Amino acid sequence: MIRISTFLVMLLISFALFSQDSTSYQELNCYTIAVGKDASKTGTVLIGHNEDDWGDLVVNFYKVSPHDYAKGEKITLLNGSKIPQVTHTLGYLWWETTNEKFGDYYLNEKGVSICSNACSSKEDTAKGNIGYYLRRIIAQRATTAREGVKIAGQIISTIGYESSGRTYTIADPNEIWILAVVKGRHWLAKRVPNDQVAIIPNYYTIETVNLRDTVNVLFSPDIISYAILRGWYFPQRDGAFNFKKVYGNTANTYSFGNVPRHWAGVNSLANKQYHINDDLPFSFLPKKSVTVKAIQSVLSSHYEGTDFETNYTLHKNPHLNLVHRICNAGTKFSMVTQLYNDRPADNAYIVWWAPLNPCIHPYIPIAYGINKIPAAYQIRPLSEALKYHFSKKANSFEANPQSAYNVFKKYNDKINEDYKTRILESRQWKNAFEEKAIKRVNTEHLKRDEQLGKISTIFLQMLLDEEKAR
Repeated sequence: MIRISTFLVMLLISFALFSQDSTSYQELNCYTIAVGKDASKTGTVLIGHNEDDWGDLVVNFYKVSPHDYAKGEKITLLNGSKIPQVTHTLGYLWWETTNEKFGDYYLNEKGVSICSNACSSKEDTAKGNIGYYLRRIIAQRATTAREGVKIAGQIISTIGYESSGRTYTIADPNEIWILAVVKGRHWLAKRVPNDQVAIIPNYYTIETVNLRDTVNVLFSPDIISYAILRGWYFPQRDGAFNFKKVYGNTANTYSFGNVPRHWAGVNSLANKQYHINDDLPFSFLPKKSVTVKAIQSVLSSHYEGTDFETNYTLHKNPHLNLVHRICNAGTKFSMVTQLYNDRPADNAYIVWWAPLNPCIHPYIPIAYGINKIPAAYQIRPLSEALKYHFSKKANSFEANPQSAYNVFKKYNDKINEDYKTRILESRQWKNAFEEKAIKRVNTEHLKRDEQLGKISTIFLQMLLDEEKAR
């Protein structure tokens, strides 16, 4: 049972968020599951992520080649600031969520994966220069997750971060780091133990840390002294430094948009059960080795089997509820990235990707070795992508009737019109499609004459063709 005090706090904050303009509610964006390699059934690092962004947004998919730059070239940030470019950048896969500053997903040729979750902070005075370009720079430069954290930390410490707060999940085939950043020049990162799982909703999840443990913790030098200066932390009164409590925004920490998502995910995978008002752990041991399917099930959740399960007499669509779902009305795509460390890159890094709500659309395999992306997944050439990234008119569904996302959205909307009835048939098709994909990957990926990249292209086209037909 939920204690009355906790319930009332969560309920009041949630109503406050909904009663404002959409800005506060829209900070409840994204959801991430990070599985250490020793906690997964295949011995691979697994990263699950729902990209939640509000409004009708087209998502493009590109493969970007390595690139050489002249010495002295600069990157121009959104506010006009310039920072030095390196002379060589790595290749990467790029899922572009148009119009969004923080909606893109990257996976580079070294297996470094970067996604993020909005996490509002208490910071109200600091300023910063970088936001949108940070994860792109990590993808271009980092050969390991740890190096990615150091690259991000150095940039943030030098020129400052622009948004209130955010948690980046940076992974490679051997380890995972959770990087919490605060507006201005403050950040703290913690490594997920190899045998554990971490879940991040839209609040900071890093709590107490050993700042002397430089193997597993990295941070900006004044992370504690600044908090003391601002009056957020009094060591003699508060005891051990707790990053979540000290820097986090209480409205997000206790909202119905966050707590149930965190709680439901942890209870789905952990080796013990938690009450919704318990202090949920940064990471935990799983009840059994975690599979790709298990992560997909959590990412597709509407709290089935709990007290928060959808009451269809009140809501026709489980994606629209006061208690924010893991799979919700803002989900633009869902993915589970599987990072092998014992194969060539083309076949070692696989993204199981589903457009929009993953309870409706199949997860399909996309390997790093993909060399042909169907034209419908790109509304413009790669050379023009950044130029028009923030152009709402150029990125609208009306302006891009041939976009794959037009097809996916129409099917999504059709199911949501009468979800309880239509999802039954849809789920049968989805499951059959996924089984076909899994079988193809498992039986073909070791054949020398058929790389996973070729299979990826086939399934992208199959998904588009079958959803058109439906």
